[in-house]
Amino acid sequence: MLKRKNYWLLFAVLLLALTSLSPSMELDTDNGNYPPRQPPDQSERPPSGEAGEIQSLNIRVSLSREEFSVLERISKNYTLSSGVNVMLKNVDSEDGAAQVREELTVGASPDIVMLDGHSIYDLATRGYLLPVDIYQSVPGSTPLTMLIPQMQWNGYNWGVPLDIDPYVLVYSPERLAKLGLAQAPTNLEQWNELLARLKGEAEKNRYLLAMDTRNPYGYAAVLQSMGSGLLSAGLAQAQWTEGARSYFYLTSRYNQKIWEMLQDGQLAVAAVPLSEWKKHGNTALAVQVPQEQEGAHRYEVINSRFFALPAQSGSPEAAVKWLAYVTSSTAQLEWLKNTDRLPALDELYRSDQLKLERLPMDAGWFFAEDNTPGSGSEAEWNRKAEAALSLLTGKLDAAGYEAQVKPPSE
Repeated sequence: MLKRKNYWLLFAVLLLALTSLSPSMELDTDNGNYPPRQPPDQSERPPSGEAGEIQSLNIRVSLSREEFSVLERISKNYTLSSGVNVMLKNVDSEDGAAQVREELTVGASPDIVMLDGHSIYDLATRGYLLPVDIYQSVPGSTPLTMLIPQMQWNGYNWGVPLDIDPYVLVYSPERLAKLGLAQAPTNLEQWNELLARLKGEAEKNRYLLAMDTRNPYGYAAVLQSMGSGLLSAGLAQAQWTEGARSYFYLTSRYNQKIWEMLQDGQLAVAAVPLSEWKKHGNTALAVQVPQEQEGAHRYEVINSRFFALPAQSGSPEAAVKWLAYVTSSTAQLEWLKNTDRLPALDELYRSDQLKLERLPMDAGWFFAEDNTPGSGSEAEWNRKAEAALSLLTGKLDAAGYEAQVKPPSE
């Protein structure tokens, strides 16, 4: 009996010893990622994979078919030089903005996303993005000055610009001469005159103005030609828009039909991206940059596209290296050659590398240091852009537009 008790005592001692030597089984709940809707703590970095791990990147973009092919080619060259496998996914640009917000909200986003420049600040302040410059200083030139406020917040850069595309006014001089103008209107009075003469014509199916409704940049160009701008437009411009709306030719995509309509006299003026003019314009048509007006900012008519790192990016260091490669001056010149969208690097406009052919502006147009958006202006931009598109498509009348663009405190 005594021997049996000794066995039990010995078993208990051994069990206690094993327990004290066992590693802790506490669950580590820190996954190293920043939670959605909480601005990240920049004193810590999320992990970017184990050392020696074969890295791969998932990247979501919104490009045309031709642009996507160019990016694939540039990215494949990066893979050959780095060994990093890059998986590109292209989504329709009309669904891209909504999709990226949904992905960022639920934490199912890729390593890199493409965004409109005006959405960077909002997504960064909501904690959906990582700052790119805490992982690696991106080599190359400084971005164009007018783009910097769109990508900076809280002392960090939250995006890397890919390209820019200003919107311009295209017209047939022959057609406008018949309507009493030598060029596209440069003030509200001339727009009123052009509309009145168009209404007086006997022929039907004639349009005053063509614009796409995927973004507000075309309308911003028209507003600047009236002496106003998207952020400064008031009731007078809204009333004109409401009265002229039935003479608009609105599309949701780039529509090659407008080039035939311009030459046939069916369309008076079109607000289009400069890249589209470079592809489809000819000597029978003229192009005009909206004159810069007091209170109207040059960046309002420029569609800019950025790359950004979602807060849940699994390999931010590897992602930033890819970004440095595809937005380098060499890659941007190749991008310009194959897409007609202008580069976003300041140095290219100050050097002989960039051949500004068929542009209705000189290089100085891109250096407006005092004509950039103020910090936090994106909320105002988004509110007025949404109201402008609702006005164009008939969802709002002039009074409703005026009410929607008022600051929330009024």
